[in-house]
Amino acid sequence: MDYHVRSARLTDVEPAMRILMPDGGDPLQQRDDADRFRSLLFIPSATVVVAELERRVIGVGVLSIRPTVRSGPYVGTIDELAVRLGAGSTGSDADAADMRRSDIARSILEQLVGSARNKGCTRVEVTDPLATAEPALWERGGFAKRGTLLSRAVG
Repeated sequence: MDYHVRSARLTDVEPAMRILMPDGGDPLQQRDDADRFRSLLFIPSATVVVAELERRVIGVGVLSIRPTVRSGPYVGTIDELAVRLGAGSTGSDADAADMRRSDIARSILEQLVGSARNKGCTRVEVTDPLATAEPALWERGGFAKRGTLLSRAVG
């Protein structure tokens, strides 16, 4: 069974929020976070994508674009990138799940970088804490340390 990465829709908000905020927490805060996430779907300077497997959202990525003076007209910032597959596995199943999770994350990352390129960005950045989570993913994606963040030229 194969997954695919696509632009997020309104019906993806709740499953995406469960991936981004798995601990739940305060219901009022959850609703506010979901409302902010939902609004990103309608902002041209943002890209929200989801990875889908068997009609189930299993990953999400968010890119925001801002103008900049230093490195060109626009810079994209990856604000969120998370993948959550089913229940935990052990042994070789866990290794296979880790490889699949990494492959899905890489596909989401490629989609976000492509969107940044299409929207005129000259760079894509990743800030902490996202930059320190899965350093191998960022390295394979062409990102390198630049000051306090990870950055990659687009073009």
